[in-house]
Amino acid sequence: MRIGELARACSVNPKTIRYYEAFGLLPKASRASSGHRIYSEQDLRRLRFIRRAKQIGLPLAGIRQITTYADTGSCEHLRPRIKELIATQLAEIESRIKDLQALQRELRGRYASLCQPQAPARSGASCSCLDGPAQKTAILPATALVKRPPRKKS
Repeated sequence: MRIGELARACSVNPKTIRYYEAFGLLPKASRASSGHRIYSEQDLRRLRFIRRAKQIGLPLAGIRQITTYADTGSCEHLRPRIKELIATQLAEIESRIKDLQALQRELRGRYASLCQPQAPARSGASCSCLDGPAQKTAILPATALVKRPPRKKS
């Protein structure tokens, strides 16, 4: 099957398939005489496995480590590594939940202070809507919601 057929079968963009090939998640596709990529049923099964792993939030680097075992059809060697990857993912999610709960408390406090009557502003004073005592917990860092593995330098 060609790349467009594989993409439709797995509900991904053809660019994603090319990226997965370059990243090492999918083997290099064989080529037809016309130069088009040709994929097998095994490639289809592997891409579906990758999609399921992505849906539960496993990082691509971790998925790359287990895809070769997934091709064997046996879970014997795969289960311990998937268990480890899922445990790591759970720990990261629990950490993000704590960060989000801290942000929620901070936002509720700010919202409550904005609901209070406002004293008249002094002439030339800047807006003080977000002023207040510094919180012990930092407001959610920009990277907390989207965690991506660092890029490899070539």
